[in-house]
Amino acid sequence: MLRLPHSVLRLQRHVRLLWHAAPAHTLVCFALSALQALAAVAAMISTGRLIGALADAVSGGGSPAAVWTWLTATAAALVAGPLLAAISGGVEEVTGARYLSAYQDLLLDTATRPYSLAGVRSPAGAEALDQAAGALQHWLFLRGVGGLWGVVAARLSGIGALVIVAGWRWWVALILLVGWLILSRTTARWRAVLLDDAGAIPLRHRASYLQRVVVERSSAKEVRLFGLADWFVDAFVALRDQIMIGVAANRRRTVRGTLGSLILLLLLHAGAFVLLIMDVGAGAVGVASLATLVQALLAMSVFGRQDDDESSLERTSTELSRLIDFRTSLGLPFPQPAPDEPDQVGAGRPGPARIEFRAVGFAYPGTDSLVLENLELIIEPGECVAIVGPNGAGKSTLLGLLCGLWAPDTGSIRIDDLDPATEPRARSRIAPIFQQFLRLPLSAADNLTAGNRWQPGTSWARAAERAGADAVLTELPRGPETVLSAEFAGGTNLSGGQWQRIALARALTAIESGAGLLALDEPTAALDVRAEAALFESVLDHRGRSTTVLITHRLSSVRHADRIVVLGTPPGATGARVIESGSHEDLIRSGGSYARMFELQAARFRGEL
Repeated sequence: MLRLPHSVLRLQRHVRLLWHAAPAHTLVCFALSALQALAAVAAMISTGRLIGALADAVSGGGSPAAVWTWLTATAAALVAGPLLAAISGGVEEVTGARYLSAYQDLLLDTATRPYSLAGVRSPAGAEALDQAAGALQHWLFLRGVGGLWGVVAARLSGIGALVIVAGWRWWVALILLVGWLILSRTTARWRAVLLDDAGAIPLRHRASYLQRVVVERSSAKEVRLFGLADWFVDAFVALRDQIMIGVAANRRRTVRGTLGSLILLLLLHAGAFVLLIMDVGAGAVGVASLATLVQALLAMSVFGRQDDDESSLERTSTELSRLIDFRTSLGLPFPQPAPDEPDQVGAGRPGPARIEFRAVGFAYPGTDSLVLENLELIIEPGECVAIVGPNGAGKSTLLGLLCGLWAPDTGSIRIDDLDPATEPRARSRIAPIFQQFLRLPLSAADNLTAGNRWQPGTSWARAAERAGADAVLTELPRGPETVLSAEFAGGTNLSGGQWQRIALARALTAIESGAGLLALDEPTAALDVRAEAALFESVLDHRGRSTTVLITHRLSSVRHADRIVVLGTPPGATGARVIESGSHEDLIRSGGSYARMFELQAARFRGEL
């Protein structure tokens, strides 16, 4: 299969997105660009004829009427160019707005469509998304959206100039064209190094992070308390110096070819003008033809110039192509986003869910270290199971696999006989709370019903009461309509414990609307002992309506669970698996890992008393 050159492929993708975003406007822009080129060629010809008519009139061999005719034609051509450019600019604004909207749709679709985190959480994926989002802030990218039409108008006018020169000496036109194309190629190579030095992209990504962390609100306290501003600035400057040293070396290496092609082109033009002067002296070229040919020879520079239109178009098409390549690696289509999946929250079996882990093995992409190995676990409908174990035992990873955010490398995971990594109906059964749960700077009501994913008419009031969030809502200045961020007028900040109650109420709202699996990862980390006990009483109340998976380090919280599962890495294994399973009393009597961990925590608690 014939593969297109990279530059042609990038331009083709740019045009495809333009056509997808605004087909009618794209046609109008092309027509206006063609008319601008026609006006430019007409101006070359009419100007030459006007000068010839003036010369004839001065010598007495011409007619004043001819002068007025060509003056009118020249004026019309010169006025038509800017007028068409102004009209085109207005159409380009609309076309560009729709193009940017389509690009943003692709970016958002790329960031959110793949359910698995394997692509977007990888270093390459994070870098690709960051680069694509950052492009929207760069003036070259924004200018390049409409830069295509300036390039089209210039190229078409260049073709007209080429035809004019070929009418005088076809081989001169061909030689000059080759010279300009050589210059274009070498200049494009230099420009690619100037704008798109791929080797420096990872370093630029790191430098951007160092720059952002100094000004972001999330890091403001530590930057001030530990005096980190100078450290970050110094690290940023050192990294930028490293980037520029490499970039400068590449620029010096590529600029030599550009200088060589410039010298070649100067020699070719010198020869062409010498030949033209000789023809004028021999009477083979008249005054009118001379004026037209000089303009045409100069106008052929459009085949080699690299102006703002060229540079910005290259930047836009390159950034779009990178985004498309990343989408392709994720299996997403272009140019339109992937079709929406039907909302299936609460679909599937009613009531509590059944969970199966069969010989599950998993290592995070890009690593060879197994987190889980040959893990076997079955959780029956309505059962409340606590997952405990030391740090790094894979507890949070198990929850990510259960939610389908990662696919196991070996074995299988099923929720009601459905694979959560591939089946939306399986994922719709899960109401999770992660350690780093969602904190939206929106109203409390919006936080409880985040995204309106739950079934229409579902009330969050009962869920808020069960989670203890009703007391939080009562204390808010405007109740559930209060924005949960002091950075907005009328808003307020919540404590960590209050946020956890809101997050739990959000999960319980899903249970009320039909989800059958409540999955909690460290849900009491910001709560005191009494609040923790009350929360778990609420969780246990849902045993009849949902299956519960609880991941925690606080073993005092799990003693009333139906079953406690201990994860650990036995001797000779490389990843964690289930090493103990049973009730609190059974595990204490067995004197194994759980009993030792429980005694250590209890002893520390007694010491604090």
